[in-house]
Amino acid sequence: MRPPTARDLPQGGRLAALLLAALAWVPGGAPACPALCTCYVSPPTVSCQANNFSSVPAGLPPGARRLFLQNNVIGALRAGTFGPSTVTLWLYSNNISSIQPGTFRHLPALEELDLGDNPHLRVLAPDTFHGLRRLQALHLYRCQLASLPSTIFRGLHSLQYLYLQENGLLYLQDDLFADLANLSHLFLHGNRVRVLSEGVFRGLPSLDRLLLHANRLVAIHRRAFRGLARLTILYLFNNSLAALPGDPLAALPALQFLRLNANPWACDCRARPLWAWFRRTRVSSSPVPCASPPHRRGTDLRHLRPRDFDACPEEEEEEEEEEEKEEEEDGDGGGGGVAVMGTPGRALGRPGTLPAAPPSAFYRDGLPPHDLRGPQPRPPPPSRDSRGPPGDARCPRAPCAPTATAAPHQPHVLLPLLGLLLPRL
Repeated sequence: MRPPTARDLPQGGRLAALLLAALAWVPGGAPACPALCTCYVSPPTVSCQANNFSSVPAGLPPGARRLFLQNNVIGALRAGTFGPSTVTLWLYSNNISSIQPGTFRHLPALEELDLGDNPHLRVLAPDTFHGLRRLQALHLYRCQLASLPSTIFRGLHSLQYLYLQENGLLYLQDDLFADLANLSHLFLHGNRVRVLSEGVFRGLPSLDRLLLHANRLVAIHRRAFRGLARLTILYLFNNSLAALPGDPLAALPALQFLRLNANPWACDCRARPLWAWFRRTRVSSSPVPCASPPHRRGTDLRHLRPRDFDACPEEEEEEEEEEEKEEEEDGDGGGGGVAVMGTPGRALGRPGTLPAAPPSAFYRDGLPPHDLRGPQPRPPPPSRDSRGPPGDARCPRAPCAPTATAAPHQPHVLLPLLGLLLPRL
């Protein structure tokens, strides 16, 4: 006996079977897309940017991997809003002023989080980002953060790109970045930091570039850069530095590009450590114009002559003794966790587990070709998501274009018809 086919069914049954078959082919088996948003299949993407949303729209598909919510007026973020499959979450250029504890706690797959350009975001709870063990890029630029909790970056061992520029940061406490053993890019320019202490950059053995320009720096501890053995780019221009006592740059054996211009450099005896460092290193540097004394104003510090320091007291022996004392203190107090000058450091006993990260899609700002004196246009978003198909991830203002095989999710027009038809069968 042959199995029944659609021809053996009553006329209504045949129609119902056809409708069910059609539903199987409609690319909408996933949850419906929120109103005013556009959804795509591969990779699962929800694009809701620039729709004047005052809150995150309800009904986000739980399997979405990319959520684009930028350029709205969202004011608060609440726990349970985002699904555990989220890999990329853009929330920049909103009105976010509060983030409920636990908002990001259950997002184990999250790799990029952009909260930048939220001028009402002034305070972050200490555990805001805890649990984001796969997070690679965190954007907190252009908010109004005057300070950061000392444990705000605790446990972010995969983080490679941290954007904190153009906030109102007044200080950076010791060990703030101590868990970020794989951090490659740290952008801190455009803040109001005045002093860099001894342990501020402790635990960053993979750091490749450090941008500190356009702050209010007046002092840098002589050991502030210890352990940054892979640092190649350092920007200190447009600050208030008159001298660098103790030769802090000697701790940077890989340094290639240095910018020190637009500082009031004192080209008297205080300039000798920096001048001597330039004589024994080969680094591509900006000019270092002297601001004082008057007879040397405008002269490049790098071009001073040895006789310009003939009247200066000898301080080399005193500095060597102090350095030896500091080395002894390191050996006695840390169980081997403190980096030695010229060697890669360690993040509180946790060595880096990822290779040094090259510039990638997460690196937005590039290297500014000129002094950044004032507000700059917002850098473009990443060129592509690390797991997305080529050609459809750059969509900061217009809806993302689907790939050739990706069809938008639309509400089923066949479902209501099927609901009416089935009771009559």
